[in-house]
Amino acid sequence: MLPDYFAIIGAIIASLGGLYYLYETIIGKAKPNRVTWLLWGLFPMITFIAQRAQGVEGISWVSFAAGATPLLVVAASFLNKKAYWKTRPLDYVLMASALLAMAVWVVTNDPNLAILIALAADLLASLPTIIKSFRHPETESWRAYAISTVGFGISLLALHSWSFESSAFVLYLFTIQLLLTILTIRQPAKQHKA
Repeated sequence: MLPDYFAIIGAIIASLGGLYYLYETIIGKAKPNRVTWLLWGLFPMITFIAQRAQGVEGISWVSFAAGATPLLVVAASFLNKKAYWKTRPLDYVLMASALLAMAVWVVTNDPNLAILIALAADLLASLPTIIKSFRHPETESWRAYAISTVGFGISLLALHSWSFESSAFVLYLFTIQLLLTILTIRQPAKQHKA
């Protein structure tokens, strides 16, 4: 187990992955799905607030860092026309489902339920990018996802309490970033055939 401050170090490293993706979005190499990235920004912020309401300290900043950079990526996708991935009807269905899940939390007002619903909603929001990463890995940044995976992994190693409120979201973030790294590190299908 690492000292508590490694949770913050991990959050900083994970943010560097997001900033690298932001850079690749600005230059037009990465083409983010705006639905996914917008919700990837909102749900961690909700988790951050729910964690802070329950007294979760250092590790809560991992949730904050996980939400801040995606919001910057969305903004950057409007600045560079090459950095836009066209949304499909399924993306909007998943977004509506994710937002509906968050509405359930508002009604119940239970912080742990908020975290659980944020996880489910974030997974729904991630599906368009997971599908795009599988079908078109060249439109994503495997390096950005790999950097974030390392950062969230370090944050996991700094956990001293494996309670739901302190560990669930960081474990989820590590897992989803690892999956995206694996999917996007592959070469595009056209290059495999060449």
